[in-house]
Amino acid sequence: MKKQRPTNLGFALLGLLHGAAMTGYDLRKVFSETALGNYSSSPGAIYPALARLEEHGLIEGEEDNSKKLRPKKLYRPSDKGREIFREWLLEDVSTEDMQGSLDELMLRFAFHSVLDSNEATRAFLEGLAAGLSEYIGELKEQKEQFPDATPIHSRLALDAGLVQYEALAHWAREALRHFQET
Repeated sequence: MKKQRPTNLGFALLGLLHGAAMTGYDLRKVFSETALGNYSSSPGAIYPALARLEEHGLIEGEEDNSKKLRPKKLYRPSDKGREIFREWLLEDVSTEDMQGSLDELMLRFAFHSVLDSNEATRAFLEGLAAGLSEYIGELKEQKEQFPDATPIHSRLALDAGLVQYEALAHWAREALRHFQET
């Protein structure tokens, strides 16, 4: 049987639940009040994502009847959920990740504190910086190959992408300083 891989929203939920058991409402509140809102603060996405995680055995929900008017369900990661989350955090950064997976990479980095390992974080940041540098080189080669008739809009769009990737590569190298061996 193939392992069911959570979506980025699923991994964000697993990451939040590593800190403490939370209700769906608590999770929605975090998503609506932080940058995690990029992944969704909509109950139409969060509650089904929680149900999928629970169905796949990655989280466990437990009724909290301490409030008599309205019982709540508290979620926490299962052992399987913790294992899959940890594996996800430790995945190597690939060159393919540079095209379309930067949001996922930054989500992974945001939860790296769960690993409690400067070595793992260094490996992640080194892989990110190397992957970005390689991809930046590829983009510069593409730019040099543009025919003279390439519209200015296309050239400027590529320039914007280069600036973003170069800024992220610079950030990754600077972030490495925080995790150097002492």
